[in-house]
Amino acid sequence: MPDEIDLAIIKQLNRDARIKVSHLAQLVHLTAPAVAARIQRLEDADIITRYTVEVDLDKLGFPRQVFIQVAVQDRQHAAYLALVKRHHNDFRHHYRTTGQFDYLLEGAFQDRHVLTRFLQTLGTLATYEVIDVIDDI
Repeated sequence: MPDEIDLAIIKQLNRDARIKVSHLAQLVHLTAPAVAARIQRLEDADIITRYTVEVDLDKLGFPRQVFIQVAVQDRQHAAYLALVKRHHNDFRHHYRTTGQFDYLLEGAFQDRHVLTRFLQTLGTLATYEVIDVIDDI
């Protein structure tokens, strides 16, 4: 079970996965070898499962950032999952959810035309609601 120091390490790694262990050690008031050992233990326990990169989607050419809530009829699940798989490069995350909708897609599209074409196909398989991202704060 992670303690307060483990949580502080995870918090810093979330902010900057490339932080130097020596700097992280200063922030959590431990030695660098102790921090490295804790990180290794968190990785071995599958608490830290991967390190990622955040990108500026606008600068990459994907300014249409959206969340799409999707409700799929049981008989359309396979077709829906196949559609999402075909468009996997358009989505950052795909969650199974509770409530009125079955799934939540977090996506970024090159323009409204690409998004519109995806939504037209999605509309043949499911009902959905689009939430446009207007700012990242």
